[in-house]
Amino acid sequence: MDIGETSTNTGQESTGIRVAVATKDGTLVDLHFGHVRAFDIYEAGAAGITHLEQRGIDKYCKDDDDRATRMQGILQVIGDCKGVLVARIGPVPKEMLAAAGLDAADDYAFQPVAEAVAAFATKWRAPAVPEPAPEPDGPGKAERFLHAMLRVNDLERSIDFYTRLLGMQVIARREHRKNQFTQVYLGYGDNDAAIGLELVFNWSREEPYRHGDAFGHIAIAVSGINALCNRLAAEGVPMPRPPRSQRHGDIIVAFIDDPDGYRIELVQRPEGSAESP
Repeated sequence: MDIGETSTNTGQESTGIRVAVATKDGTLVDLHFGHVRAFDIYEAGAAGITHLEQRGIDKYCKDDDDRATRMQGILQVIGDCKGVLVARIGPVPKEMLAAAGLDAADDYAFQPVAEAVAAFATKWRAPAVPEPAPEPDGPGKAERFLHAMLRVNDLERSIDFYTRLLGMQVIARREHRKNQFTQVYLGYGDNDAAIGLELVFNWSREEPYRHGDAFGHIAIAVSGINALCNRLAAEGVPMPRPPRSQRHGDIIVAFIDDPDGYRIELVQRPEGSAESP
């Protein structure tokens, strides 16, 4: 897609969708929002994609400005735009831009500028799909437990732990570029009905999560608990309680910790038993 000639009359009322782009040389959407010193302004209209001008932010923003003051300056520069296309943007500035009516998107990172502007404009023009009317289903009721969710600091390490060491399967994985997190669903099976655990990895998180003191543990039914615990111990998995029988029956229980310190109860029931420990 070709970009039209640079407009020399930007004072006229806009007839298209105006977009600010964070780009080094006008070729790709390839600048982090926090690194931008000037935005290239494009308009998507009946004549195609037109480059209007480049607008610097140094006149309105100082390097030592706090976040709110800097955002006020940036809005003076691009406040007439419908959106901002960047290679990456954090959740806080994204929310601040949204509050001012600008859709900040890093979905088009490292795409050609013309294609990204066109795709953004098409998406912005698309009419909203109305929510379907709820079907009458009588009095609402809960039906069954679906899964537990844990936030983790190292997603691949946690997936390895739950799949290789505890035998789960990855059933689904979803990347959320807009909100900058990844979801992974695991379970003992290969379909949605088998999902028992959801792992969430927030891309911008660096410090470890704190465990709430109300959280107890995840329970997993196992067989061959002694052999399993020997293998886990050989892998260096913390085991605050080795396998031993419960006082009130023939159930054998052990406790281990996952890579983020979440407590897991391993439960071996007598064959044919469906009782809970």
